[in-house]
Amino acid sequence: MELDNKKQILYFDTDQEFTDFALAPHAVIKEVSQGVLAYGGEHSDEYKKCIAEGKVFVIREKDSKVCRRMCVVKRLPVYYNGTSLGRDALVQLPVQNVEEALDSFPFSK
Repeated sequence: MELDNKKQILYFDTDQEFTDFALAPHAVIKEVSQGVLAYGGEHSDEYKKCIAEGKVFVIREKDSKVCRRMCVVKRLPVYYNGTSLGRDALVQLPVQNVEEALDSFPFSK
């Protein structure tokens, strides 16, 4: 990850690097309605802080799936009340302020 403070841009080399940054390190069990429990994920505190500050995320990976789908997907360990349940869950969360690096820009590889 690389930061350009003047332009409020964070650069990531790969989708995986951005996904690791954007997602909290584990999934949690949430009550969705009337006692029904479901696995869920959350954005990382650092990602939420950057969004609040208006930062833009640029992913340098060619044909970035994150940029195309505007979401991150990752299998994460599940925790409940701070304890690992020994299983994992697939988490998919939407993202914003994400752009793909273009070949004509100097920050592209």
